[in-house]
Amino acid sequence: MKSEIPEPKFLSVPESAKICGVSRNTVYMWVRQGKLGAYQTPGRTNLIRPSDLVKFMEENGMFVPNSLTDMAQLDEKLMAPDNAQNSVTPKNSMCSILVVDDDPMSRSLAVRALKEIGQVYQAETGYEALHIITMHDDISIALLDLRMPGQHGLDTLKEIKNISNVAVLIVSGFAADLPEDIVSSGMVAKVIEKPVTVQQLQEAVVDVNEKLQEEAT
Repeated sequence: MKSEIPEPKFLSVPESAKICGVSRNTVYMWVRQGKLGAYQTPGRTNLIRPSDLVKFMEENGMFVPNSLTDMAQLDEKLMAPDNAQNSVTPKNSMCSILVVDDDPMSRSLAVRALKEIGQVYQAETGYEALHIITMHDDISIALLDLRMPGQHGLDTLKEIKNISNVAVLIVSGFAADLPEDIVSSGMVAKVIEKPVTVQQLQEAVVDVNEKLQEEAT
């Protein structure tokens, strides 16, 4: 099944260097220093979103060509899940959602899909997720990947349930590996197999949020 989520536009380091009028090594240095946001593929290739490059160039007083601005605006419009046919709004109040995924592209797409449904936080690891939950008690729903570096998603799931009442949705390409006793225990609100569409994510979160609202009344 092919995901219906549109793919974001990325610029390579050489392309970004040419736009900025600097060497590739300079761009690599900006990325390593955390000054310029970049996604890293499994092959350790750095990819840069047009909007991130625009922001960096504006903040540093650099000339931003119209072609880059247009590219960034088009990309942002493409990735925004605000079309009427794909937009889902909870019947009751807005919710606070935590997206936990080590893959930056999957995490970014999930955040964009859910930003109109509620406040969205994001974490790259299980440890970071637990920290965010302890810092933000408004979080009511978490979307959790299973296979992440450091701490497996199942361990993160158990710790989340130990410290909070957050409803957890497993969103993973390995959802079929989820032990049956975990599902039957009620620890998981929903299980979603990747790849997933914007609408599937929205509808799943809305459904869980409405159930939480009903339980609270």
